Amino acid sequence: MPIDAAKVRNAINLADESELSDDVVESAVSRSETYIAELAARSSCPAAIVDLAKLNYAAYLAYQSYADRIVEELPGAFNQQGVFQPIANPVAKQVMEKLRSLKQTSDELIELLQNTPLAGDAGETPGPTDAEEYPDAMKLSNLSSKW
Repeated sequence: MPIDAAKVRNAINLADESELSDDVVESAVSRSETYIAELAARSSCPAAIVDLAKLNYAAYLAYQSYADRIVEELPGAFNQQGVFQPIANPVAKQVMEKLRSLKQTSDELIELLQNTPLAGDAGETPGPTDAEEYPDAMKLSNLSSKW
């Protein structure tokens, strides 16, 4: 499933381009495609998980750009003496909470990709053996007989 700006906008619930430009969203999609494709090349995760990881990472990157702008805008007004009076910014707090949540979701899928090796790469775990080169005290047959 190709990721596009509309899907990312839908994921972060920012449909209005005036709030977040298509150029920013498309840059996030491009970076996400590159990074996740590299991880997916070393993973046996299904294509649906790879696509979801691309979308979630692109959503996180795009929303990060949006959050930078929102958090940097200091709300408040100048009083009659010309002194700026800042006010609490509940929107910035909500934006940062959403950004943390998007990061967590993205990180979980990236971790899944990183921890799902290619088929055949997982290797076989060898069974216990009593190799001749082991010291007698370390041989499984001797250790298990002591217990």
